[in-house]
Amino acid sequence: MMKRIYLILILAMPLVMACEDFIDRPPLDQISTNDYWKSSADLQNYTAQFYLDFVEGHDGIPSASVRYEENSDNIVSTGVNNLLSGRVTPATGTWKSQWEIIRTINIFFDNYSRCEDDFSTWQHYLGEAQFFKAYHYFQLVKRYGDVPWYTHSLMPDDEELMKARNPRTQVVDSLLILLDQAFVNISGRNDAPWGNNSINKEAVLAFKTRVALFEGTWQKYHAMLNDQFSTPGANPDKYFQACVDAAEELMNGNYRVGIYNTGNPETDYFDLFSMSNMGSIDEVLLYKAYNIDEGYGHNANFYATTYPFGYGTTWSYVTSHLGRDGDSFDYLGLAETTKGNDFMVAIANNCDPRLHQNVWIPGEVISSISNIVWDKPPIDEGGAFQNSSGFQFRKYTNTTQTLNYADENDQGFIIFRYAEVLLNYAEAKYELDGVVAYEQLNQLRARAGMPDFTIIPQSTDPNRLDYGYSIPDELYEIRRERRVETVFEGLREMDWRRWAAHALFTGKRFKGYPFKQDEFPELTVHLDENGLIDILQSLIPNGNQFRPNQDYLYSIPLQELTLNPNLEQNPGWDN
Repeated sequence: MMKRIYLILILAMPLVMACEDFIDRPPLDQISTNDYWKSSADLQNYTAQFYLDFVEGHDGIPSASVRYEENSDNIVSTGVNNLLSGRVTPATGTWKSQWEIIRTINIFFDNYSRCEDDFSTWQHYLGEAQFFKAYHYFQLVKRYGDVPWYTHSLMPDDEELMKARNPRTQVVDSLLILLDQAFVNISGRNDAPWGNNSINKEAVLAFKTRVALFEGTWQKYHAMLNDQFSTPGANPDKYFQACVDAAEELMNGNYRVGIYNTGNPETDYFDLFSMSNMGSIDEVLLYKAYNIDEGYGHNANFYATTYPFGYGTTWSYVTSHLGRDGDSFDYLGLAETTKGNDFMVAIANNCDPRLHQNVWIPGEVISSISNIVWDKPPIDEGGAFQNSSGFQFRKYTNTTQTLNYADENDQGFIIFRYAEVLLNYAEAKYELDGVVAYEQLNQLRARAGMPDFTIIPQSTDPNRLDYGYSIPDELYEIRRERRVETVFEGLREMDWRRWAAHALFTGKRFKGYPFKQDEFPELTVHLDENGLIDILQSLIPNGNQFRPNQDYLYSIPLQELTLNPNLEQNPGWDN
């Protein structure tokens, strides 16, 4: 049997090597410096724990497809979304749990130099620690904006616990420096301990493009709206340049990257996310692996086919796809005469093949081992078995494995992939100097069997999105390509936040497919004037009521403001 290494084993192997010894140790932040930090194995053991908080648990894949994107215009539920509808309430407790990982990582930085082994034996683990600190600080910046920057672990009586928040740009600049240091120290994918199943140079560069693009667009578009969320004096171009530089290093350097393309445009995209062993796939820069034989599986198939939690994908997402000819497609025109299953089959046949590889279409095989095909969406089911919109997400399923809730699926969960880097590059490059990255975008189009990337005038698109402000046609198409390519990968909420694009959903309700009564003769559903399912019609008759002067950031927990008077509340939350 071919030997395979799994991300979970990164966590397990150090414990197996000295299980009883490890269990008997005191907490790592209480270990005497005389007892630890002496060997490269000590550093390896310590950094291994950071993988625990890096990705979700057994059901991380369905979490990515649903929970990570429920705060966006890609997903609609049977219930009202608190964030999009302006119903998030102030946090009343502390943020201690969100800072514990930062303190744990800083303990490493306080002590790693005590290692007595040759630097080359633990350089990679130093790079891992630098990466993880940057990663977790980025999560804090996305949530709170300005946050305190700590360079060492703090004790209860440390005066720095009472410091004010650092400006977000200062924090982002600091974490970008950390990523540059991590890039120097960490091994490349081919030399990393577990290849693309552990942090590697390629993954570091990919993450840097994400961070830099996020901050550049955040500063540009929030400053444009003058909504209090940008940083005075910030230079968006600095971050766009950082994104471009990191992407070009990855694209042009001696790295193992590429777009997965076997010449089968109707299946290649779907197959990429269905694989169990992604170790040989150049596009997958970092992923989490599972292993059914070792009792480490998940239930992605069950959630995607049987138990969608009341979620469905939206009309807005579906209609972002171009026709197979590379031009806009008139979805509403089709919906006037073609509904239900017939509508789904028609758009699968006539639109970008990535659509039917992300959304179930009637007649598609959902289980080759049981010879089961997709019949129709479960919009008539109850509770978590119901699909809200008629469009049900398909991504991450594996048709050769069980549909049961048995932790017996093992398709990998992609954390970073090269396609995102190309999209980050295309957006940053255009923002920086108005150049369209046709070569990079066409790699994605080629995999899907779509015509080359072209610029379509927004004025001719019957499905045009309203960002709340005008953007060039070129940028509009780059954003469209991003949405179509990366749906259900947890990026859409980040995207509308950094674009200051609450107009995408404010005052609107997310719709579903054109309902066909003959297919559900006993079912009564809310429909809009076009015959589309309007699941939230009675719950939010005036649409989502996002609070643009408040909801782009979460509140600082009230207890923290009491404990530290130097902290200031985020905009809009003082009331």
